[in-house]
Amino acid sequence: MKRILILGGGPAGLFFALMAQRAMPDAQVHVREQNPEGVTYGWGVAFSQSAIDTLRPAAPDVLAKLEGNSSHETMDIALNGQTVTVTVDPAHLNARWSLLGVLEAAAVEAGVKVQHDVAEELSESEMAQWDLVVGADGVNSRTRERFADVFEPSVVLTENWLAWYGTSKFFNPSIILQDTDHGVVMSHASTFASDLSNFTVEVGQDAFDAFGFADKTEAESRAVCQELFTDYLDGAELLSNHSPWFQAKFVSCANWTHRNLVLIGDALHTVHPSIGSGTRFAMRDAVYLMEAMQQADWNVAEGLRAFETRRKPIASGFQAAALRSISWYEGLPSRKIEDPVKFALEYFMRTGRIRYSDFRSANKAVTDMYETQL
Repeated sequence: MKRILILGGGPAGLFFALMAQRAMPDAQVHVREQNPEGVTYGWGVAFSQSAIDTLRPAAPDVLAKLEGNSSHETMDIALNGQTVTVTVDPAHLNARWSLLGVLEAAAVEAGVKVQHDVAEELSESEMAQWDLVVGADGVNSRTRERFADVFEPSVVLTENWLAWYGTSKFFNPSIILQDTDHGVVMSHASTFASDLSNFTVEVGQDAFDAFGFADKTEAESRAVCQELFTDYLDGAELLSNHSPWFQAKFVSCANWTHRNLVLIGDALHTVHPSIGSGTRFAMRDAVYLMEAMQQADWNVAEGLRAFETRRKPIASGFQAAALRSISWYEGLPSRKIEDPVKFALEYFMRTGRIRYSDFRSANKAVTDMYETQL
């Protein structure tokens, strides 16, 4: 009987637990999560249609529950009151707490034991008590830091500052830019439930310092941001769910495994909120790990080698795209942006993953406006 310990009850950890338990009903699959039951932070998370389709074979019943909750096929690019609407691949948004609830309920129903409010550090001796240990404990992973000499992580803070708020105002997926005396400030907004939207505010270091955000309470910062975007909020308030300012961490690891321990998800590597693939990226790790273990007939050493060999080149490609997006975003606050059409083209071209011809075929009216300005 296999014994599997998963550290972290986020999307990657729960998805792997579910798949492993379904594949081996007699296995002992345990998940340890540091947050109390029902407690999570943040607001809505997005899956593109391609992400849903890619993950679907691993658990069709679960993906069906994540599809169509709040679906969008266009995006608004707004600049100082001017808006350009573009056609995009369908995106499905779910409240983060709903996503985790769906995954945990399915895992528990399959037989996974989930423990909450457990945060003790993994020891070498405890590792030996399990056939496989999966470190899925997020961007601030204690597991990664406990064995940092083996994993050799690189953790770099991005330059811009973000605060992840919610609001009751409906928003089509939107990038909103506002000129201020301290440079451009941005918001990434999107409705994910009947009465809730994400509203993430992003500012450069100069604006962060000029507005004095470092010395403000969370409530004071929220009030300033609400005033900055008052023309778009239409009287709706910004809402907090543990929404302090933060700089995104860009994480990568030279090594992915240590004996019978493997990292997945944000514990192993991150992308960036700006490319909107973080949850999908983490859950795909779980799928790749599951496939590698099954193909190795649950020979742990062989399966972990195969996981790293097959997943690493693909993950590196996503991280390279994320770095291009980060660089582009970090340059925005100091720029003078005058044309929303030109900005829309730059936004979609920023990572190099979308070709102009593909964008043009779905957005001829937008590209026609752009081309008349050349």
